[in-house]
Amino acid sequence: MTFVPVIPESYSHVLAEFESLDPLLSVLRLDSSRLKCTSIAVSRKWLALGSSGGGLNLIQKEGWKHRLFLSHREGAIAQIACCSHDDDYVAVATSQGLVVVWELNQERRGKPERIYVSSEHKGRKVTALCWDTAILRVFVGDHSGKVSAIKLNTSKQAKAAAAFVIFPVQTITTVDSCVVQLDYLDGRLLVSSLTRSFLCDTESE
Repeated sequence: MTFVPVIPESYSHVLAEFESLDPLLSVLRLDSSRLKCTSIAVSRKWLALGSSGGGLNLIQKEGWKHRLFLSHREGAIAQIACCSHDDDYVAVATSQGLVVVWELNQERRGKPERIYVSSEHKGRKVTALCWDTAILRVFVGDHSGKVSAIKLNTSKQAKAAAAFVIFPVQTITTVDSCVVQLDYLDGRLLVSSLTRSFLCDTESE
């Protein structure tokens, strides 16, 4: 008979280790007494871990060997979102309410670059980040209910000749309470607050 442990009601998450995490832990080398993990995100290529010291660890899931470390002086990492359709982009929100978008430059074997820093939510707690599924656009939600979008326009093929063109940050909507979830598909942005869910048509506004 298989033993099934009883989970106390006060626990909100259960962590199951199906294989040894020792290779991953040895790559991270986190000193638990000094740094705390504050956020996590996963893409097809990366495992992203944010820390209380403002560091973002990106570990390649294949073999747990290749690692990138991105530092932020703007505070602890509060939220992370990896771009689902292009693993070369990642967005993070800091404890100061700033949103930083990085291009990792893995295809060109270059150094990661900050390509945009948004202060639209500065001084607020960013509670959700979400990428568009087709273009380079990041949706941001905060504790006051405000939802905005950062749109980046670039062509990797012509990048040597043309720099990033940054469009103004667009306010999508303001909902009734703290944004707890954002999700996007086919022109529709799902915004969930503490009391209800909203479906926004981002094309017709």
